[in-house]
Amino acid sequence: MIRLFVFDLGNVILPFEHRQIATKLHRKSKLADSISPGEMFDHMFDRAGGLVNRYETGNMSSYEFFDQLRDMFRLDMDFEEFKDIWNNIFWENKEVIEAIEYLKGRGYPLFLLSDTNELHFTYIIGRYPVVHLFDEWILSFEVGVKKPEKRIYDVIFEKSDTEGKEVLYIDDMERNVEAAEALGMQGLVFSNAEELWRIIKDNSVGMKK
Repeated sequence: MIRLFVFDLGNVILPFEHRQIATKLHRKSKLADSISPGEMFDHMFDRAGGLVNRYETGNMSSYEFFDQLRDMFRLDMDFEEFKDIWNNIFWENKEVIEAIEYLKGRGYPLFLLSDTNELHFTYIIGRYPVVHLFDEWILSFEVGVKKPEKRIYDVIFEKSDTEGKEVLYIDDMERNVEAAEALGMQGLVFSNAEELWRIIKDNSVGMKK
């Protein structure tokens, strides 16, 4: 029986398209003739060496992150303009939100576990009420590591008295689900809300009173 549901945020609850960030910043770059939007994207988001990794593990502030990007790409913009481009990339998966509301209404604890950054999450908590349904937020920029590092999953058990086999971890990235399963949790590589609902029903979640 599943007692605790732990959801990833991006591309599960909130789909997003972050390549548009590089496209929009490219238009404001004085280096636009010598660097492509794709190259700018890689400098920011490469999994191994992208600047966002330091930002999303809390190793630089939002202003420091912006300053480094502005210097790197010679951006002709201020911080407020950058925030608008950086943040406006999300939309809601309404079917997943309905599942979260269903679980919340039946008294199940819900955790959010996300690789994210201060600007994105501040924007999200002000714009998307679904995040306030969660009992705990486990965020990479606060914990200091990103998935699939073990440390970020350990926080689940620090914040609950649940055994691993009683936890369902839901993420769109297979490697992140595999890391959770290695710690004894059940896992779902998210692809659609129908699959999530099937698991909810298969585990008789709706029977809890």
